[in-house]
Amino acid sequence: MFAPHLKVNTNDIPIGKDSPMNTTTASVISATTRSASSTAKRDRFLAAADAFLAQAHEELEEGDEALALEQAYLAALRTAGAVCATAPEIRRRKRLPSSAWDKLALTGPDGKRWAATFRGYSALRGRVASGIQQRPEMDKVTALLDEAEQFYLASLPEFGAEPPLVA
Repeated sequence: MFAPHLKVNTNDIPIGKDSPMNTTTASVISATTRSASSTAKRDRFLAAADAFLAQAHEELEEGDEALALEQAYLAALRTAGAVCATAPEIRRRKRLPSSAWDKLALTGPDGKRWAATFRGYSALRGRVASGIQQRPEMDKVTALLDEAEQFYLASLPEFGAEPPLVA
């Protein structure tokens, strides 16, 4: 029970292994903070992915296939960031690849499959972004958008398993 009238001399609190705040407690606090930070980071990535998907649909409706392609690709990248933010396989590694798709592939079999899917769109995105190809084929754009949406939905935390996403 808290007794505000009692004064505690902090010099009397042991430091080290006998301390009430020993390294195990500090490790638990650190892991909890890291987990909360990872979850918040994941939620920010997912919110961005959701916005990019909405924008991709708008661009497609307006007939701008190039911009729709870019928005869908960015949505997939943000979703990959969300998956990687909470993946224990990523946190355990000291050296990580710089490619988002290579990082995603490290998260397991599903990550490898999604990474291979989106790597296939990288060259098309590059050609369109550099102006080599002016208008991507509509079926390629809609395929990418569909894949990005499926990946996004598959990456959402299960309802009730974790705190809800905050936009």
